[in-house]
Amino acid sequence: MGAFEVILCTCLVLLCLWKGLKTFLRYFWISRKVSYIAGPPLIGVIKNVLLNKTSFAQLFLDLYNHPKTRKDAVTGFYFFHKPCLLIRDPELIKRILVKDFNQFMDRRMATDPKTDPIGINTIPNAKGETWGIIRNHITPVFTAHKLKNFFPLLVDVCEDMKVKLAKEIPSGGSGEINLKEFAGFYTVEAIASCAFGVKANCFLNPNCDFFKKAQKMVCPTDLKKIIEFGTCFFFPELASVFKLKLFSNDTEKFLRTAILEVIEEREKSGSKRNDLIDTLITMKNTQKEIFHTDCLIAQAAVFLAAGYETSSSVLSFALYELARHQDMQEKLRNELMDFAKSGKEMNYENLNNLEYLHMVFQETLRLYPSLLFLDRTCQPADGSESYSLKPFHDASIPRGTPVYIPTIAIQRDPNFFPDPLSFRPERFATDAEPPIDQRAFLGFGLGPRNCLGSRFGTIQVKIALATILPKYRLSFCKKTPQKIVFQKSTIFFISEEPLVIELREI
Repeated sequence: MGAFEVILCTCLVLLCLWKGLKTFLRYFWISRKVSYIAGPPLIGVIKNVLLNKTSFAQLFLDLYNHPKTRKDAVTGFYFFHKPCLLIRDPELIKRILVKDFNQFMDRRMATDPKTDPIGINTIPNAKGETWGIIRNHITPVFTAHKLKNFFPLLVDVCEDMKVKLAKEIPSGGSGEINLKEFAGFYTVEAIASCAFGVKANCFLNPNCDFFKKAQKMVCPTDLKKIIEFGTCFFFPELASVFKLKLFSNDTEKFLRTAILEVIEEREKSGSKRNDLIDTLITMKNTQKEIFHTDCLIAQAAVFLAAGYETSSSVLSFALYELARHQDMQEKLRNELMDFAKSGKEMNYENLNNLEYLHMVFQETLRLYPSLLFLDRTCQPADGSESYSLKPFHDASIPRGTPVYIPTIAIQRDPNFFPDPLSFRPERFATDAEPPIDQRAFLGFGLGPRNCLGSRFGTIQVKIALATILPKYRLSFCKKTPQKIVFQKSTIFFISEEPLVIELREI
């Protein structure tokens, strides 16, 4: 047989294998009578993300709104080799996240337990009983009583913010600020103060370690780390094979030094601030076999990383939308000025009672959710090999099947939120008609594995808005993007272009 015939036969064999694999993958879902969105074998629907042609945000919007499947309660697809299920029905979502939580307790992401003792113990990554123990011990940090104690600390951070703005914006004049960067300085400073009892000095020193490390944790710029980060989420089976880690060695070194120094200083002094560090010390002294050094550092790490991204994102997009909508900005400013004239103290309870401020916060979280999706792994608690989707669908899904709930798409679905791409805080008014379908509002997740720091993040953003709006008028400038384009290569909601607006002193 000649060289040409060998090449031809090889191509035919590969073509047959390719078509056979496509048919086999399709059969997995078709045999269960589940609608299916195809993609290249061994790559799946993530192809255009890998080619940097689209973002994860747009991917989940496209999956949810696929013209052939958008009316179905569930739809099958593949991330690489793994069959996954997209959930659309809000009642089924509620059942998975709340009622049947014990059968969908774990997230899909994973790192190598041998080489990543910090990443494996973070709350998002922890599995089963370990997750439950960590969650129960960390939860007291975020009680209403603790948040009231944090309030004066946040006020102090806002005073530093005022100083920063006064330097950037001349008296009676105007200046431009990068919202994401500015909001990042604020949120990291707030976390450093409230969680770790230290002053990061982000406003005075933009290159401070706390800020730079928080950025690198959430949005790594190194290509190798981007690939590693994405693999942990969407191809976790490779975690142990390639010794994948959640954080870089440099970040780990910073975390170990920073956190252990604060813990050591706090233990020596015997002082207490009722913050995260005090909680970590208690955990270390009561259950050392579970809360070893790496586990303690993991909790501090995720508090810094998650707190930075979620709060800075909501704050920056809220300021962006208020700059776009001058009438809404003026309405919120009037509410804040009326409160100031009332003579009441600006405290935790009173800030939360400002109705329009709350509506602006909620609408920002709806339109710009930090978490683009929620993921869970099917693990039937009774030991069975499948989980029935009835009465929402006749199918049963096998144990180990990942399910994805596309937060960004659900919260932009006109069936739940009329005119979904418009920024309309009034839709969250207590007397709004129609009222919000709470099953479709998933900005902080739902059920036992919802966002642990949601109340802290909420008060953090609100007090920042209450500080800025009475003194400055926000508006678009030449550098302001007229339309938000999703940044590629990140699983978070980040604008491709810098969000730059103008602030003018009132």
